[in-house]
Amino acid sequence: MPTEFKTFTAGFGLQWLKAGWIIFKSQPVTFIMMYLLMVVVSLVPFIFPPLQLVAVLASPFLTAGFYLAIVKKQQGQAITLADILAPFSTKGRRLNLFRFGLYQMGVALLLSALLGVLFGPALEVLQNVTEQSDEAKVLAQVVAQISFADIAIFVVIQSLAMMAFAYALPLIFFRGEVSIIQAMKQSLIVFYRNMAPLTVFGALVAMLMLLCIPMSLVPLIVVMPIAYIGFFVSFQAIVSTSEPPAPSDDASSQSQTHSGRFDA
Repeated sequence: MPTEFKTFTAGFGLQWLKAGWIIFKSQPVTFIMMYLLMVVVSLVPFIFPPLQLVAVLASPFLTAGFYLAIVKKQQGQAITLADILAPFSTKGRRLNLFRFGLYQMGVALLLSALLGVLFGPALEVLQNVTEQSDEAKVLAQVVAQISFADIAIFVVIQSLAMMAFAYALPLIFFRGEVSIIQAMKQSLIVFYRNMAPLTVFGALVAMLMLLCIPMSLVPLIVVMPIAYIGFFVSFQAIVSTSEPPAPSDDASSQSQTHSGRFDA
């Protein structure tokens, strides 16, 4: 399916976040509950490790379900918490979402291995810390084991991985891209061509997250759903194809995608 990527100016980063807020406030409680469900699933491996694989593979389905709920709101429909589970029963897309989860898990394992290689000595120092250890001395030992080059390498690779997966998921689910690798390449292209607005968008979200720290991060249950919605709005604006999205071919949604304007 031929796919074209539009390029926007830096100011659209703010516009996408505003669009996220407009859609969020149309049914805030449901979006918050959806986000909390995603958080709970992501925490399952820490609470019950045997379910780690299930949680990892379920994550793409829940994210796609969140995006589907956004589309429903744009079409003027009411949403329920159960809508986030819709991708589990969406024929023709489930296998690709499952494969997407496997790719994410594989990259996460590679990043964990890289973390061990780059920061192994520092991690060993932390593992040997006891109650009698001098904190200042331990901190000095950790800092001595870490170089700026190691940090830069890990940050760059981690960032590339995040950018590769970010738009790959909606490309696979909404645009029918069957090749995970191709979808990841396209996602990187999207970031390359729209670095300015996406940087503005990311900076604004990061600033909002920092403002949540004094309030014990509680406002994140509002900030993060808005960020998810705004990010999907950016996907709708940037990505266009010669065919309508598979899950929905609503005419108003298509006109919004081509104009770059998004109304709840």
